[in-house]
Order: sequence, then structure tokens, then C-alpha cells
Amino acid sequence: MNISISNLDEGYNQISDFNSYVTSEGVSLFQALEANIASLRNNWIGSDATVQINNLIKVHDALVALVTDAKRVTAFAGERIIAMQNVRRANGSAGSVGSELDGSEPSHETITAVPDTVQFDVKPGASSDLADLTTICQKFNVFTSQFTEKKNVLFSNWTEGANIETAKSSFQQFENNAATYNSYLTQAKENLGVAVSNIQKLG
Repeated sequence: MNISISNLDEGYNQISDFNSYVTSEGVSLFQALEANIASLRNNWIGSDATVQINNLIKVHDALVALVTDAKRVTAFAGERIIAMQNVRRANGSAGSVGSELDGSEPSHETITAVPDTVQFDVKPGASSDLADLTTICQKFNVFTSQFTEKKNVLFSNWTEGANIETAKSSFQQFENNAATYNSYLTQAKENLGVAVSNIQKLG
């Protein structure tokens, strides 16, 4: 399956940059969420906590799916570009030949939903969980903004072929839901903030 790209070498650089970005920033974001969710399960217990943590799991799973898709489609597109660069070189033309991109599924945890509970407990560790979740909220906003920017640059050059429809569909789905994911993160942070504040008043 060929690829239609306006500028071959620039296209490789854009696809490589996109692949690197989602691999580094996307993975570090969902890993931070994994750690935060694991800690919250111990430190924040209650009916509201259950709802909020389960929403965080949805954000985590969406990020894992996005990074997995993005790595796979960019690695495949990169493969098509490298094939064309090799043909160009064989024909005696100048120009670089890119390196194969990493299309493997990122290492991640499968997180089970928190079951309903009638218990209520906010442990001291919840205050550091709140600080971590606040950082995650900020990083999520930066990631979604950069993701959209890099995606638009990529598709301005890569116009057809190499499963572009799959890539566009996957990326669009994430962008369509980004506001919902952002609200899940914000609500969890705000509700946790109230819970921590109330417990500190008791102390």
C-alpha cells in the first residue's frame, strides 16, 4: 500500500516526530495516571471516590488506545516512506532514508473498575495524590493541544494511502472526546480537593 505525500523527507520527519511525541509524552501521561489511580484506590474510598476513580480509568484506557493506534499507523506510514526513499536512492537521486519507527504496543496496565462501596475513608496520602492529579490535569491539556497541532501538520503533507483513514478516524475520536476526558480529570481533582480539605479540618 503506497502513500501520497507532498514532501517525502519532510513527511518522514513529521511522522517520526509524531511517533516520538506520542510514545514519550502519551506513555508518560498514562503511566502517571496508572500510578495515581493505584494510589487513590487505597487513599480515597467512598461512593463519590468510586465514580471519580472509574472516570480516571476511562481516561487512562483512552490514552492507551490512542498511543497504541498512533504508534502502529505512524510506523506503517514510515515504512511506506522508507520504501519510496530506497527506490529514489536506487534510481540515483539524492536524499535521506529514514530509520524504522517503533510500532509496538506500549507497555501498560489493565485496570479493573473500582466496585461500589458503603465505606468512606480519606487517608493522609490523598493529599499527595491530589498534587499528582493536578499535575496530570495540566499535562493532559498540554498533550491534547500538542497532539492536535502535530496531527494537523502531519495531515497537511500526508494526504492519502498507508491507512490514513484509520489514522484520521482514531485521532478524531480522541479529539472528539478530549473535552469529556478533561472534565473527568477536573472533576476528580476538585472532588478529591474537597475530600482532602474536609479531612484536614477534622485533623
